[in-house]
Amino acid sequence: MQRSIPAPGGWFEACVAGFLRLFLRAAFRPFIGPRLGPVAQRHWANILSLLMPGRAGLVSQREHIAGLDVLVLAPPQVASKGVVLYLHGGAFCLGGTQTHRGLCSHLAHESGMPVWIPNYRLAPEHPYPCALGDALAAFDALLQRGYACNNIVVAGDSAGATLALALAIHLKRLGRAMPAGLALISPVTDLQADHSDTAPGVRGDPMVTQAWLSQGLQWFHVPQGTAEFAPLDTDLSGLPPMLIQAGREEILLPDSMRLEAHAQRCKVPCQLDIYQERWHVFHLQAFYLRSSRQALQAIAAFARSCVG
Repeated sequence: MQRSIPAPGGWFEACVAGFLRLFLRAAFRPFIGPRLGPVAQRHWANILSLLMPGRAGLVSQREHIAGLDVLVLAPPQVASKGVVLYLHGGAFCLGGTQTHRGLCSHLAHESGMPVWIPNYRLAPEHPYPCALGDALAAFDALLQRGYACNNIVVAGDSAGATLALALAIHLKRLGRAMPAGLALISPVTDLQADHSDTAPGVRGDPMVTQAWLSQGLQWFHVPQGTAEFAPLDTDLSGLPPMLIQAGREEILLPDSMRLEAHAQRCKVPCQLDIYQERWHVFHLQAFYLRSSRQALQAIAAFARSCVG
């Protein structure tokens, strides 16, 4: 099922969204991509993340599990038996607990659940299958902490959403129990597609570019035909319910639309919410945008519904 989510009305939201578009075009797009190597891109993304603060009042702690650094954000009063495993985006080559702390703080607050954010290994230093192995290690760590599979919601954005879906497919191939749900923000579902900004309905994503996406996928270096990263060519039956969110303006919108259609064919409960006048992972700007907070509230509600 697809839903179109209109942008909130009012001059303030429109002005803030307009400013953020200009800011991302000036401060993000020119510096994140083939012009710079991975280390420089990571440094710049971490600097920009300082401008995207999160919610205060959460309990924050660091865990070290199976060689992974994990940030755990939780509300002071946990209101659910569930937990969210959040896999951050960044084209498999950047991002981590610093860049996604703000987004995940809103998700923890709205869901009433702890949110685990692992710093999985990044390409090109650590190509496929390192990130998938780390995602599985984090999932297993939650099981060892006493969480049942049906109380774990796996979420992520962009490359992290791709990784979240890959984790579910991998668990299925291993014959293991599924998580309770998948919350996917703009996953890459076709690694071979032409992700240009000339696709029908794409107005011009101010954040992600085809060049950066191609660079990240080249560095990650998934062998062609790997089932976990070819979801459109893989039987998804048996996977848990999915909530997919994407912006109308982003170049990855067709990937989300094809995934929703394929999930429906595979009889997987799936809802795709398309946010009008919004771009790739606009959720990162939740400190500024009401629409971002509303999208995260929808993910939180989905997570609560999955764990009961």
